[in-house]
Amino acid sequence: MNIYGEKCVGFCLFSIFVVLASASGAHANTGSEDPVVASTNETSETVLAEAVQEISEPRFTVMLDKLHSVADALTVKYPVHYYGFVSHRGQDVLLYAPVGDPVTNEWKTEYYENGEWVAQTLETKVFTNLTPEAEVIVRITPRNPLVGSTLPYTVRFGSYPVLKSYELLDEPGVIRIPSGYTNPDWLATQIYKEAVFEARFTDTKGTPLEGGMAILDLSFGKAEPSIEHVVVSDATGFASQRIEFGRCYGGVEAQDFVHAQRGFNTWRSHYKVAGYTVHNFSLGPMTATPHIFYMGHICTQTVLRTVAPRG
Repeated sequence: MNIYGEKCVGFCLFSIFVVLASASGAHANTGSEDPVVASTNETSETVLAEAVQEISEPRFTVMLDKLHSVADALTVKYPVHYYGFVSHRGQDVLLYAPVGDPVTNEWKTEYYENGEWVAQTLETKVFTNLTPEAEVIVRITPRNPLVGSTLPYTVRFGSYPVLKSYELLDEPGVIRIPSGYTNPDWLATQIYKEAVFEARFTDTKGTPLEGGMAILDLSFGKAEPSIEHVVVSDATGFASQRIEFGRCYGGVEAQDFVHAQRGFNTWRSHYKVAGYTVHNFSLGPMTATPHIFYMGHICTQTVLRTVAPRG
């Protein structure tokens, strides 16, 4: 989008914000009723209350074209937060509550739909069938009168994330144990000390998406702790993280195999196995049964026999 377009989007959304805020009474009411005679104490309290009201105002944020994970706080000065997102390509838009229950949280999340504010009651709300340049507006308010100076809240809002691909890559230079020579038969990933976890995200129109989150959950057995790594996609939709495991010791013996490397070397390997899954963490905890892959952590590899190349 050009600079003029960006300014237009911001101005148009801000105008809508102001209209909605005025209609919902989010602006402080300065009072237009006839004055009432009161005692000095009552008058002082009233003046103080009005002063507090006068300095309270809504806060407006126009979101960039990506998926946002917002962690903020409502305050006495800004007790109402508005967020506006433009679906430039008509892509689906996600509104997700990553913490607690949207019905019972101390803050209330609402979205503007069909001319009225609708309270979010489910963890996930997806806006679909949007026309290009459609605007989605969200409001965050205290569920009860604000007690204390701040009320922290979290919300995930923006383009719906599609996890297009992911991979836990072999360590460069690893001599892979062939399929069928280990238990389980196929080790999707094989390493000595480290691996690289990669993921790619798009929106529902296929455009690379920033802000998508993928989680790798890996364990070397039921009795072993789970190892979790979360990656977040950049503006190209790509996310990558190098994971250090260090060397392993012991392990089980694989079947000996021949590997062509300056001849035909027969290798004996000892390895440990970890199972791992990957899922779209942007959408919360995994609900469907995941596909389990296996990583071979190679502890030792020894050459048993070498046949020199002919010639």
